[in-house]
Amino acid sequence: MKILILGAKGMLGQELVRVFSDHEVLAWDREDCNICDFEKAREKIISTTPSLIINCAAYNNVDMAEGEGREICFKLNAEAPANLARVAKELGASFVQYSSDYVFGGTKETGYTEDDPLDPISEYGKSKAEGERLLGEIGGKIYIIRPSRIFGVKGSGEGVKESFVDLMIRLSAEKNEFDMVDSELTSPTYAPDLALRTREIVENHPPGIYHGAQDGACTWYSFAQEIFRLIDREDIKLNPVGSDFYPRPAKRPVCSVLINTKLPPARSWQEALAEYLRDC
Repeated sequence: MKILILGAKGMLGQELVRVFSDHEVLAWDREDCNICDFEKAREKIISTTPSLIINCAAYNNVDMAEGEGREICFKLNAEAPANLARVAKELGASFVQYSSDYVFGGTKETGYTEDDPLDPISEYGKSKAEGERLLGEIGGKIYIIRPSRIFGVKGSGEGVKESFVDLMIRLSAEKNEFDMVDSELTSPTYAPDLALRTREIVENHPPGIYHGAQDGACTWYSFAQEIFRLIDREDIKLNPVGSDFYPRPAKRPVCSVLINTKLPPARSWQEALAEYLRDC
């Protein structure tokens, strides 16, 4: 099977290239295909005739999206995926798009299932929700997978950000006390596990919406606690604070735990984190 992976140099994209390495993989990043230039992107994709298109390219600067980044945010997270889905439908190919837990407002304390109604509270969340809506209208063999707080080996592409895990480890070399937000409960996602989950979904399950995060949930505070415990940094002092301690342009969901009802249980975020820290 010929598989096109867009955003192949990102944290998730590089893992997908590895997971599908026994197939013919076209690993494209922004220098290979500008998905915001629809006509040129369509022409290039059509010429390669992939059977599966996986889009990892996205805009994820949540706060910038509240202002000057809003236009490109909606273009990358809604309009471009919709155009890619149309190309996939034209080819008869399957299409995978990654969404976000931020499509939910965070008022449901028990967490959110795949079929819960969307109620985003930020422009970033709205862009992801709009992308999901457009894909639903287009139809075809579309898989929407929602992760949250992805961590793993940093990608090599231009502008790729480090994960929260890597950020904490890097900053711990400079200081030993942090004020950490002890709210915004959600489910972290390990990039290698998400790549494997993606393959499992497209090979064994019908098109639809899936949750691809690890099992369990944590706040930023408890996430940091586990990171420093696993790297034996008992000298680090963490001070739990509320979300209002760090004023930010974009609102965040208080609880956006992704509940998986369609797939076998994922391993816990703690187990995945331990593997990452052991291997990195």
